[in-house]
Amino acid sequence: MPLSTRTKISICLLLPLAALAFSAFAPAWQQSDLINRLVAKLTFLHNRYPQEKVYLHLDKPYYAAGEDIWFKAYLVNAHDHTPSTHSRVLYVELITPENTFFRTAVFRLSKGQGAGNMELPDDIPEGMYRLRAYTSWMQNFDEDYVYHQNLNIFSPRKTDLVSTTAFTYKRQGAGDSVLVNLRLLNYQEKPLAQTAVAYSTSYDKKASSKKITTNADGKALLRLYLPDGASQSPKLHFTVEQGGRALNHTIAFPQKQEQIDLQFFPEGGNLVSGLWNTIAFKAVDANGLGKEVQGGIYNQQGQKLLDFKSQKFGMGRFGFVPEAGKKYTARLTTKGAAKEYALPEPQQKGFILTVDSKAPENLRVKFYTLGFSPDSTGRPKTLTLVGQVRGEILYAAVSPTARDVFQVEIPASKFPTGIVQFTVFSEKGEPLAERLVFVKHSPQLQLTLTPDKPAYKPREKVTLQLQAKDEAGAPVAGHFSLAVTDQKAVIPAPNAANIVSYLLMSSDLKGYIEEPSYYFTSSSPEVATALDNLMLTQGWRRFIWKDLLLDKFPSTSFKAEKGLYLSGTSTKLTGQPDAYASVVISDLNNLKSTITIQTDDRGKFSFPLDSFTDSSNLVVKSSKGVGSMLVLDNNLPQIQVHPQAPYHPVPAPFSNEVWTYLQRNREQLKLDQYSGKSSILLQQVIVRGRKEEERPAASGNLHATPDYILKGSDLSPGINIIQSLQGRVAGLQVTNGQVSMRGGGSPLYLLDGMPSDAQFIQSINPNEVESVEVLKPGASSAIYGGQGGNGVIAINLKKGGSSSSNTSPTGGAAAQLPGTATYQGLYYSKTREFYQPKYDKPDTSNVVMPDLRTTLFWSPTVQTDATGKAEITFYAADQKTTYQAVLQGMTATGKVGYLRNSFLVK
Repeated sequence: MPLSTRTKISICLLLPLAALAFSAFAPAWQQSDLINRLVAKLTFLHNRYPQEKVYLHLDKPYYAAGEDIWFKAYLVNAHDHTPSTHSRVLYVELITPENTFFRTAVFRLSKGQGAGNMELPDDIPEGMYRLRAYTSWMQNFDEDYVYHQNLNIFSPRKTDLVSTTAFTYKRQGAGDSVLVNLRLLNYQEKPLAQTAVAYSTSYDKKASSKKITTNADGKALLRLYLPDGASQSPKLHFTVEQGGRALNHTIAFPQKQEQIDLQFFPEGGNLVSGLWNTIAFKAVDANGLGKEVQGGIYNQQGQKLLDFKSQKFGMGRFGFVPEAGKKYTARLTTKGAAKEYALPEPQQKGFILTVDSKAPENLRVKFYTLGFSPDSTGRPKTLTLVGQVRGEILYAAVSPTARDVFQVEIPASKFPTGIVQFTVFSEKGEPLAERLVFVKHSPQLQLTLTPDKPAYKPREKVTLQLQAKDEAGAPVAGHFSLAVTDQKAVIPAPNAANIVSYLLMSSDLKGYIEEPSYYFTSSSPEVATALDNLMLTQGWRRFIWKDLLLDKFPSTSFKAEKGLYLSGTSTKLTGQPDAYASVVISDLNNLKSTITIQTDDRGKFSFPLDSFTDSSNLVVKSSKGVGSMLVLDNNLPQIQVHPQAPYHPVPAPFSNEVWTYLQRNREQLKLDQYSGKSSILLQQVIVRGRKEEERPAASGNLHATPDYILKGSDLSPGINIIQSLQGRVAGLQVTNGQVSMRGGGSPLYLLDGMPSDAQFIQSINPNEVESVEVLKPGASSAIYGGQGGNGVIAINLKKGGSSSSNTSPTGGAAAQLPGTATYQGLYYSKTREFYQPKYDKPDTSNVVMPDLRTTLFWSPTVQTDATGKAEITFYAADQKTTYQAVLQGMTATGKVGYLRNSFLVK
């Protein structure tokens, strides 16, 4: 089989180490059946199972209640980073700190690009959220390659309370005595002195709330007891009375001690006796973050052989010559670490693959065959070295006879910037050893962003000139996104991910990578070593060679979506397909929008949702009415939510920038209330001022004032009602569809005042819900007697809504009545235009309303022309500060670029 013309590879004859010592590297070209097979398999994989990557550029690194998350989506082909046209629908999910869905939104993609925003309600609970983005096609592959971004979301609008805690554990009996140093401040950084605090825990179901009062500095000492096995994730709940309202906060207990997980990774994959081995290691704490460690390596007689110490993010390396049949352990001297960690047992026979990438021009690859006699079983007869980048074989070499040692120097120029996976195969195609190495060339794009002035005045027009060139200095056309923020209030996390670090590195590695752009900050020896340690420990696994050679390809249960569709099947009452029948689709929120379509010969139908948004409420009816049955397909995404590192992050003290940011958010709230954009005050008036006789007449509920109200319009499309409560109410937890409050059992469920159950509540179409009311256990739910002992969740349907709906709790939709079905899937999200004030003309209203923006400018559609140029204009706000501009983007050929720049407003 000839080599594929689309894959450029170099094939050379591997020479023994002795020969290379006396001769320059001169490749001899030759064919190889194995290489041809590998190329053919990869070509088939790319053509039949093309993988995608998605990256989101956000306007800010953190957010607050009442704001919008603005983003630009870049969807690329995984193997060459060119814009992907395979999928045209993107799912973006906001996941709560409890690993449940807060919101799911759908956005259109065109030529690998998309943009949108996600609104954060005024009452969103604060915490470390996660933004997840993927296409339907990406569900066929490992979740590790789905886009994840951790986001801190603050909630300063409904409360004026900031808490800090410090936990101290002391062993006592069959548990731990826990002291919690609690401090309460307001958003002006002033202590809440002499403030009553009622507190309880999630694991102590019988104990009533305890009370304590803060001192003049806003501090209080809470004394708790945590029994062994009480809870996998214990939480502290506390309530503070402020302005006649009860403010509820929940804080997760930090880990009791630093539990260090230490793993070892021999270079090439094997620890083999009789030769020097390099062993990389990675130490992580209980949160999944790198932990700096040091210690020693000991043999089984207890003799120390060497000392080792991590270099960066808990990763490092050491080397020694292990002996056959001996066992080795590592002992850490780091506080809180376990005493010993076993190293892999040395093999008597095996292979060692090493790569030296210190020289910028060449990669020196060495391969050793150890412990085999010339005719022993398992010794390979020939060896094949393959180097691939993102599934493209770019280098291959063959040794017709398997020598004990060979070495080859490969020009780094043969590979693009990115992760190179070197693998040595036997003549049978068995992978013998692997090694990852990162090749780094000059940036693919050279970007400059030049302001037209050295400094600007408040509300003055800002003009930026963008110039984009490739690595050779030639101008290039490209698509970019630009965010400009106030550096006094918005400060990025150190070495946060960007489009360059994500597409070229993080997206091809499994696991959480801390400060990924650190590896692109310089070419210093320290950074180069840290990057190589990452390659030794993290692992590239977009495909596995053994599976590929055995024709084990991914199963594709999910299609690449070209659009959103409402689809289903119409059958006769006898169960036979209702072929060529008319089906009517109506929008209950727009009765003028009625469409008639026809089923095919199998009774199936499909209708595009391009003209509908998330404000729609579609109902499907058969023209035959009750004479037929309609079942709609479940087209909802199926990726489950799993915890991601950091698992239990301890909130860091607010920086000066975060304090400024939150104070400005509260000031913006006043402007939003004045202009009618915020309903916080309106909601408070409704709750306090509603007459008691009005509620029972409308819903049949006995209670007058709930602890929490969730409007039906705030329920997330495609997510059932109970799941929508997760993360919105302090002390309320949803686990496997079951609700508990303050650690108690199942609450009382009411539907329009009548008792119901969780399963039926989950089946209700969220579009039919007017509101969800939550009453916590205690005084609020006491009116319901013993039934309300674990709290109450009351569902109030819209007027005209039906409580007899029989929608499917599994998502999608199902028939309500014969011949009728309600669509419960997802719609395209409406994307608003980013607000940009214009101060080019005198305007009294602009002068009256202060400009408190923290994101001054956002555009997902910056485009350079053939000369590589583009111009951007906007107006500065009121603050005298430094603006930070972050530009990210790519060209049609897959070259990516990132730029951060700053300029003054004074």
